[in-house]
Amino acid sequence: MSKAPTPASSSPQGNTDRLRPTRLFLGAACFFSGASMMVIEISAARLLSPLFGNSVYTWTALIGVILIAFSVGGYMGGRLADKRAGLDVLGWLLAGVAVLTFFIPALSTWFGPAFAKGGLIDGPVMFSLFLLAVPGALLGAISPAAVRLYSLTSQDSHIGGAAGTISMLGSLGSFVGTFLSGFFLLGNFGVRSIFVGTAVLLLALALVAFFLTGKGSAQSAKVLVAGVIAALIGSLSTPTPAQGVIYEHESFYHRIQVTEEGVSPHRRRLLKLDSTHEGGMNPDTGDLILAYQHYWRLAMLQERPIQSALFIGAGAFGMPEEVSRTFPEATVDVAELDPAVIETGRQFFKLDEYPRVKASAGDARHYLRTSGDKKWDLIFGDAYNGMQAIPAHLTTKEFFQLISDHLTPEGVYTMNVISAVQGEKSELLAGMLATLKEVFPHLQVFAVQGNRTTSQNVIVLASHHDLSKLILDQHFPDNTWQARILRTHVPAQYLPTDGQVFTDDFNPVDAIIARGLIR
Repeated sequence: MSKAPTPASSSPQGNTDRLRPTRLFLGAACFFSGASMMVIEISAARLLSPLFGNSVYTWTALIGVILIAFSVGGYMGGRLADKRAGLDVLGWLLAGVAVLTFFIPALSTWFGPAFAKGGLIDGPVMFSLFLLAVPGALLGAISPAAVRLYSLTSQDSHIGGAAGTISMLGSLGSFVGTFLSGFFLLGNFGVRSIFVGTAVLLLALALVAFFLTGKGSAQSAKVLVAGVIAALIGSLSTPTPAQGVIYEHESFYHRIQVTEEGVSPHRRRLLKLDSTHEGGMNPDTGDLILAYQHYWRLAMLQERPIQSALFIGAGAFGMPEEVSRTFPEATVDVAELDPAVIETGRQFFKLDEYPRVKASAGDARHYLRTSGDKKWDLIFGDAYNGMQAIPAHLTTKEFFQLISDHLTPEGVYTMNVISAVQGEKSELLAGMLATLKEVFPHLQVFAVQGNRTTSQNVIVLASHHDLSKLILDQHFPDNTWQARILRTHVPAQYLPTDGQVFTDDFNPVDAIIARGLIR
């Protein structure tokens, strides 16, 4: 009869009372490792989104890489535990993850721009592999190593119980890390601070592992030195703010920047969310400075006052504020997902100067569903997150029907779409038009830059009444806003007609955006 392999000297065998701290530590190590993995994964999305957008592809790449790394780590950890089952091994795994976690923000700063040149799919996959493959594998190795050690504390008499306990604690840790990241950490701390805090926690667990071996002072000293060096290097890698940045903030949804250029009275103040400017104004006068922002005025072609307006996506609040200036008695509502953007509007974009502009934090679709019977003369949809992402649930037939239900009889829905009008980059516009046509019988399209084959801001005017005469049969002096806007009108014969209808059940909008960027 063969003998079981003799465990390493640091293996936890012996008196039950002496082994209780070891069991508690193994449970804590798996719990906090699971939590750390989810904190790292969710926080890493804030490093990828400025480069690749906050699309389903970014999240798919991130989650897929973590799962692969965790699987590889699980296999390697099991093999390692069979060869050498010791608390010092667990300590070195934890120490390795801690040091690498200190470096993650620095690596993102140093190498992120190079990876950003990749595509919308291969870019986030390769960058996630670069940042997270090794720390993910090391974290994945902790659980099987801990199972082996936990089993040894009962002389291998309860292997199933050891596996179940460790698995349960790791899963509970992942649950806590997920909720902690989403509901607390990202809303209250910067991303770099979250990585540093996670690394410090893992480093502390490594030191406890070495302490429990009874002879870990030399190992602890090495780990501390490595951790301090990694932390110092990571802190020195803080990116230098770009020229003209007057405000910077990490919110749960975005990296927010406010930039300013020029001198009074011709200053330009812009709101940048992640990698894209989402709106702007002249801070001295409140005048709009981006061309597409002026297209809310299409609703004014009906020559009747706007009594109510809703903007989906705040941008820099330039459009809702101009509506309020133009129609002082109008109620103007704004549905903005990120409360930090609303606060930025109050501080830097004059929002507090317009008491009739009411901004609400939350998802636009939820806002409409909970607004009762309220109706608006104008609804303007502008919920893009750069060119690389648009909330898919705000592009479907069901959403547009909800919009229609909240328009007054003469109301109009105006939507900003980033697409080409013709050619291989027009697939997104084709889908939007096909979907809008399911709800609104009359559509008018305006290409802001004029060139129909270039991706640009394309404004779609949707209504239940025919506005073609107001657009095609009127003539205005060349220097008027009406003339400038109407010159960009796209005749129906130039519009794409082969689009897919987007529904809540079938909505390939992320794939279409990816194909457009590749093309």
